[in-house]
Amino acid sequence: MNKMLNDVKNHLMTGISYALPIIIAGSLMVAVAKIIGLMFGESNLDAFADSEGMKHWLYLTQDIGFKIIGLMNYVLGAYVAFSIAGKKGLAAGFTAGLIASLTGSGFLGAILGGLLAGYSSEWVARKIRIEGSAASSVPLIILPFITVGLQVLVMRLLLGDALSWINLALMAWVQSMTEDGTSTVVLAAVLGGMICFDLGGPVNKAAWGTANVLFLSGVYLPAILVNVAIIIPPLGYAAARFLRPGNFSQTLKEAGNGGVIMGILGISEGAIPFTLKNPARLIPLNVLAGVLGAVCVALFKAYPIMPPLGGLYGGFTVGHPWAYFIGALVGTVVIALGANLLVNFNDDETAAPQSAVDDIEIRFD
Repeated sequence: MNKMLNDVKNHLMTGISYALPIIIAGSLMVAVAKIIGLMFGESNLDAFADSEGMKHWLYLTQDIGFKIIGLMNYVLGAYVAFSIAGKKGLAAGFTAGLIASLTGSGFLGAILGGLLAGYSSEWVARKIRIEGSAASSVPLIILPFITVGLQVLVMRLLLGDALSWINLALMAWVQSMTEDGTSTVVLAAVLGGMICFDLGGPVNKAAWGTANVLFLSGVYLPAILVNVAIIIPPLGYAAARFLRPGNFSQTLKEAGNGGVIMGILGISEGAIPFTLKNPARLIPLNVLAGVLGAVCVALFKAYPIMPPLGGLYGGFTVGHPWAYFIGALVGTVVIALGANLLVNFNDDETAAPQSAVDDIEIRFD
């Protein structure tokens, strides 16, 4: 049973990992258009749908960005199926995403449809075999006919309305949490603590995945909370390294230099080398920093004005950006001070070469 649940979780995370570039690309298009529009004093680009000139181009860029984000259910359903069955699951997986978008069942329908597509494609490929000259009809005709037919029967006719109702009810519940001050703080504390608990591990990914599947349905605040929490650990240890350099070995000093970049970009794994020095003390510190940082964002009422971006620069895509930056600063300070008080990061490394930490190099060939 545990193995099956782990397999399902891995398939879901694979689908989300394929969907992430779509989220980022679409969000960037919307964010760039809206930020440039704000520079022109225009907060609503929809008014320029039928105009001409620069503002119309900004509207078109925003429109394309939202359409890219609209591909999320398709990509999620297809690549959940792909993680199970490979290429033969893609047709039914894309159909799952299409049905999820048409019925309003959202990420829930895309995920369930993707699982059905993948496992049904595997079953058909194993059980139905035709020898001779007609063998090619199985992958080209029979398999897509059966698996896509199952999508229409199960995900559209049988479950479509029910999943749509569940998805809408779930979104309404989360939306109500984001509008109620107390509930938003609780949500922020849970997500912030989970993100900073294992720095890219299963708990981190569970919170990250939850925020991103809600993102797919237009509920953006959880993604904002998660984005802030992700940048806190690497920036916190980078700040600790610069605050008290004598407390760090040469290797961790170099890791701290890279932590600045990882924090700005939103890569929580940059804090792992530091946390491993004393997990018993530093994991609770990381969790505390993530909770306090995300809670500050909620208390100061940051709110989405466009699909939010990750990383430190994501603050420019939210309302009350100072709340985003204060949350990041609070979490960073908690780690910067606490880490130096709790742990000595020097070690007995005999001849740790400077190449132990990879340099970050950007090249244009």
